[in-house]
Amino acid sequence: MRNLLPILAFIALAVLAGWWCVCLILGYCGPKTEVNNDNERLKTLAFNHGTKTILQAYDHFAFDTGQVAPKLNANNALFLDKITAYLQENPSLLLNITGGFGIDEEGLNRGFFENLGLARANAVRELLIQRKLDPARITLSFNTGAGAIRQQPITFDAYTSAQSVDFVPLAYTFEDMTFSDESFAPNGAEFRPILPLVEYADSVRKFLALHKERGLSIIGHTDNQGDVKANLALGTQRAQNVLRYFRELGIPPRQMAAFSEGGKHPVSDNNTEVGQRRNRRINFIIE
Repeated sequence: MRNLLPILAFIALAVLAGWWCVCLILGYCGPKTEVNNDNERLKTLAFNHGTKTILQAYDHFAFDTGQVAPKLNANNALFLDKITAYLQENPSLLLNITGGFGIDEEGLNRGFFENLGLARANAVRELLIQRKLDPARITLSFNTGAGAIRQQPITFDAYTSAQSVDFVPLAYTFEDMTFSDESFAPNGAEFRPILPLVEYADSVRKFLALHKERGLSIIGHTDNQGDVKANLALGTQRAQNVLRYFRELGIPPRQMAAFSEGGKHPVSDNNTEVGQRRNRRINFIIE
């Protein structure tokens, strides 16, 4: 028994030292920064159609840092139910979901999506699809920033295809996927695929191998800066370089085609740097 006392004392000292380091020095035992109860959520979530507010004063969705799946509460579920019912009663309306992510979450990609905001918006889209809402009526977009984005990470807006809107949102589905110009050399055509695009390309390869009757269109888009013909040529070069990459993966050339739309179809404001970056993109359409 005497021989055990020094051992027990050593273990107790080690545990105390570990607690001191983890809790007091590293601060891991303090209050969590995640949203863990409904009282911490802003209750300002709304669903708008232009200037018309359809739903308002609901709990905002919440996400743990770096996570895609929302932490739903009963109020969130009710909000999704009411959006679904409203859109089913108004079949001419489309829905855009904007997913936000914090600046500290940049680079935390999920699946085929090049940022966490799109992945989160898609996770919410899946919840609406489970409620029998037609996925073809749901488009996605993203936003990033600091505190306000983290407290209001998902926004919902209705629009119509015939509506006079400046920029129509993008689909971001497997058969209609879009990536920004992050996969290219700055102001150049050299293709440097980011990880989500690599994963997407591998899935496309497997899909086309199983569906030889289907094909892939690769479309290059640019912003409106500079000469129109030069932009059209840049879009073509980028699309062709992407096609070569897909061909090296083993996709037969007969199943692919490369095109350019230049700066003819902006999806964001060309007067801002962020908007220009979103307009410089590659679109993949499986037909």
